[in-house]
Amino acid sequence: MTEKRFVCVNCGHRAKELFKKYSNTMKATQCDKCHQITDKYIEFEEFIILIDALLLDSCAFRHIIYNGDFKLYWKVSLVVLLLESFALCRQKVADPPNGALHVHEKGFYTYTLQNMGDYMFMTLLLLIITATLSIDWMQKKGFRSFTLIIFKVVLISNLSKFFLLPILVWRNNTTVFGRNLHHLLVMGHHLCSLVLAYEAVGATRKNLRWWALTLVVIAFAFKETARQFVSLVLEEHFT
Repeated sequence: MTEKRFVCVNCGHRAKELFKKYSNTMKATQCDKCHQITDKYIEFEEFIILIDALLLDSCAFRHIIYNGDFKLYWKVSLVVLLLESFALCRQKVADPPNGALHVHEKGFYTYTLQNMGDYMFMTLLLLIITATLSIDWMQKKGFRSFTLIIFKVVLISNLSKFFLLPILVWRNNTTVFGRNLHHLLVMGHHLCSLVLAYEAVGATRKNLRWWALTLVVIAFAFKETARQFVSLVLEEHFT
C-alpha cells in the first residue's frame, strides 16, 4: 500500500497524492474526507503562501509543514532570525543624540545565539507537551519526523517577526510607548500563529485539543519569561 505522506490542507486528512497527471495536464486531487481540493496551494506562488501564513490561515500552515518544499522556508527562517536579533539588539541600545543607527556587533551575535536557543527551547516544550498528551501520535510518526514537524511549527510561527521591520524603519519617529506597543502586538501575533500552527498539524487527539492549546499558551508564557531573564543577564555585558 502506498504511504500517505501528504495531508488535505482543509481538514488534515492523509492523502497519497496532491495531483494526478494526465498526458500533458495535471489535475488536483480531491480529499476523500471533505471532498474539497486536497491542496489548492500547489498552484500558488510561494509569496502568496507566505502572505496567507502571516494572515494566520491554517490551510497555509498545513501546506508549508506537510506538502510544500520546506527549503525556501529554511532560508526565510534564517532571514527572520537575523531580523529578530537585530531588532532585539537595537531595542536594548539607547538612541544616540544624532539619531544614527548604532548596534554593537558583539551584542548582535549574542542575541542571535539567544534567539536560536529560544527556538530550540520552544521546540523542546512543544515536544514534551505532545509526547505527554499524544504519545501514540509520536510513535506513529517516528521520533525524527515528529521532532521535525514540531520544529517546523516553531519556525513558521516565527514568521510573525517580519512585523518587527516597521519599528526598525520608523524607530526615530515614534515614542517609547509606541515601540513597546508595537513589540507587544508582534508578540500577540506570534502567539496566535504558534497556537494555530500547532493545532493545524493535528498533533493531539480532538478530546485533548483545547487542553493542549492551553498548555501551548502556558509554554509560550514560560518561554518568554525565561527569555526576559536571559536578556537581562546579557544586557549587563553591553551597558
